[in-house]
Amino acid sequence: MLFAFLTGCATDATVRTHVSELSGTYYSGDGLGRLVYITLRPDGTFASDWQGCLGVYGEATGSWQLQGDQIIFNPAAERDALAGYLRRATTIRHDGRIGFARTQDVAHDKIRQDLVFFKQDGGAY
Repeated sequence: MLFAFLTGCATDATVRTHVSELSGTYYSGDGLGRLVYITLRPDGTFASDWQGCLGVYGEATGSWQLQGDQIIFNPAAERDALAGYLRRATTIRHDGRIGFARTQDVAHDKIRQDLVFFKQDGGAY
């Protein structure tokens, strides 16, 4: 199991979940101008944008699939800051919340909280 350091909090573990539970809108940000939104739709498509204090820095759309505790992204269109950004993510549960982090950001059982995508309450776009 992956136990990760999240600015003083430990991630419970990687989790295997279902598409229906994972579908929704997620966000990740550093509070200093980087906010990335990803909407995972139940039909297997996704849309993402990277926002900052100067506007939208990048966008991506495509398809996604769940394989065990991994989300596999297959972008159909990417631009700017999101070009090459979404390929694979590991699903996690932290403080009872479902989330995920890009697999390359989970290296060596450590992850920074600003790199975790947390599910938003409410609807998706």
